[in-house]
Amino acid sequence: MNRKNIYLGMTIVGTLAPVIVGAPYLLEHGFNPAHLIPVIFSTPVSAALGINIIIGCITLAILMHTEGRELGIKTWPPILAIAIVGISSGLPLYLYLRERVNTPDLPQVRVV
Repeated sequence: MNRKNIYLGMTIVGTLAPVIVGAPYLLEHGFNPAHLIPVIFSTPVSAALGINIIIGCITLAILMHTEGRELGIKTWPPILAIAIVGISSGLPLYLYLRERVNTPDLPQVRVV
């Protein structure tokens, strides 16, 4: 199995897992950011995780935009995936798209 297929599989898992876990909350409360933000930041531990994820998503979006432009990758799908689902969906999608360009300057590592 090559990296491209692994990244595609992780994109599917990384998209479905948060949706399945978060669906009961969204079905009960609906998508209401005014209610969601206080819940995310309700305890110090969850606030630390929330801030960590937000900073990671912003940093990843910047990386994807700058590197993607250099490599000729359309970066709007993974950035949209980050905005809708999160980093677990956007990062593997970007890595999958990056593998598809087959640039010679990227090291090709065989996954066994």
